[in-house]
Amino acid sequence: MGLTAVEAALTGTALGSLATFSSAWYIQRATSRREHEHRVWARRRDVYDEAVIVMHRIGQLRDHVEEFGKLPERAAGAPDPLGDMTALVARMDIYGSDDLLEACECASEAFNGWNLAWGFWRTRREVNPRMSASDPRWVRFLESVAASRAAEKRVIELLRAEVHVERPPKWWKVKERHAWRKRRAIQGRPQAAAVTARTE
Repeated sequence: MGLTAVEAALTGTALGSLATFSSAWYIQRATSRREHEHRVWARRRDVYDEAVIVMHRIGQLRDHVEEFGKLPERAAGAPDPLGDMTALVARMDIYGSDDLLEACECASEAFNGWNLAWGFWRTRREVNPRMSASDPRWVRFLESVAASRAAEKRVIELLRAEVHVERPPKWWKVKERHAWRKRRAIQGRPQAAAVTARTE
């Protein structure tokens, strides 16, 4: 049984409206997704910038303690490296990758490690602390410093790898778009066949 002219007109109008709605919905969804990704990347970029600053700040503090055997005088209102590191790990838990979060946690542990080792060396009561290889506590501090440098280097390497991501070539985008259209055409064939069967 065929369709009457009125039924065919109504069917065409309905299909046209559905196609228009689907197109508008897809464009809106794609736009919203791009805007969301842009906002997330902007926040992630701020966290990554902060991570680089914190790593260098802790490195300078560690180098000063290694050279002079004491902490530098901190001016009033100056940032606290320990507080900065704690806040950084918390932000990485939200915006960082799993590898980067793990690296920051290792850097935080290494920072605490050399800080504690320096405190044990500094508070010796039986003899004056010596910055010498003959002092086992100072040797322990130097080992903790080496571990901290390695952890800091790992964080910087991961930050560079995630920021300087190599974009795929243009031909790859064309290939992906062609594959998507092909999958969409294959998925649409059963629906078209069902519509044709109902109209016959």
